[in-house]
Amino acid sequence: MKRKRNKLPRRILNILVVIAAVCVVGYFAFCYWVNASGSLVGDHLPDPEDVDQGSAIVVNGAGRREGVFTLFIGATDEDEIRTDSMMVLVFDTENHRADLINIPRDTLVDCERTGAGRKINAAYASGVDEMLDEVSTVIGFRPDKYVVANFDGIAEIVDVIGGVDYDVPFDMSYHDASQDLSIEFKKGYQHLDGEEVVEYLRWRHNDDGTGYDDGDIGRVTKLQDFLVTVGSAVLSPANVLKIPSIAAAVSNNVETDLTTSQILWLGMQGMKMDMQEDISMQTLIGDSAMVNFGDNIWVYILDEDMVIDQINETFNPYIRSLTEEDFSIVTPDTYGIYSESWRNERAVRYAGYKKSDTSDSEEQDSDSDEEWANSEEDEPVIYYDDD
Repeated sequence: MKRKRNKLPRRILNILVVIAAVCVVGYFAFCYWVNASGSLVGDHLPDPEDVDQGSAIVVNGAGRREGVFTLFIGATDEDEIRTDSMMVLVFDTENHRADLINIPRDTLVDCERTGAGRKINAAYASGVDEMLDEVSTVIGFRPDKYVVANFDGIAEIVDVIGGVDYDVPFDMSYHDASQDLSIEFKKGYQHLDGEEVVEYLRWRHNDDGTGYDDGDIGRVTKLQDFLVTVGSAVLSPANVLKIPSIAAAVSNNVETDLTTSQILWLGMQGMKMDMQEDISMQTLIGDSAMVNFGDNIWVYILDEDMVIDQINETFNPYIRSLTEEDFSIVTPDTYGIYSESWRNERAVRYAGYKKSDTSDSEEQDSDSDEEWANSEEDEPVIYYDDD
């Protein structure tokens, strides 16, 4: 018998992306305002062309697009055991464009872990290499470099620059005694310190279940706007003298395989971009579903066909198109599970989705899926008994 899911707003799995990204911005600011000898620049702002440009990130490998490299950005939970947020940046340095793909933390992956450990966010506990290997199974390629940050980094950076001013979109009231968490914000323009910024980032929904009217899309849009606000504050000329403290906050809370010179180069490339126009963000396409792996667990199941199209259209760093062989995406068929309601959810997506190269047989499948979408099923619930 199917159990209905409580219709609380879905968790925004990319909320903590902001933490990692702001830490990177802080590091960029440090590198940009420090010259090759390591001393602070003078009172006058330098011409970017006169500043050390750093060492370009060189990507070795046949068939790669010229000037394109990829960077994994993650943010850990408070225990720093799991990644609460994950995204991959595809940076086109020739066209000065950055595209980011969010990987929901609850994404079900093909691994040897059991129970809730089957989610991709659990991979970090086994090390960065394992995490990047599992990321490659859902995006079709292994990121070239990585940056992993934690909550403390964002709080310290914001406190160093004296806080940020931000227009909170509506009243926020959320409490969780198990996490010793109490979030209270009134709608309107206000000054936020580091602790308050972290609370804003951790907010998912109010105690009564209310949130953004347009759900995930609205929350992602607001978080991008918030990132721009914090990033602009960090890069403000008024904070030049605070750069050593910003750098310390970043270096103490970020794990990366980027060298300082590479970060400098990356920062210089970023300076050439318009944060409003040259950056796009998407989330891997899929649905939430309940699976029984000993206990009933909510997971995120990717739509294999649509994810492959999504990666090829925007995030593929190779000249050739990626194929199913490049991925190892877990689908309902992987475990021999079937849910009519999950198929309904998939049909709803396909109803408004246009593939760039659709065969006649695919069109017939889509038409068949649309018929399923007319039934009145609840949100997807999938059960699987783990032996």
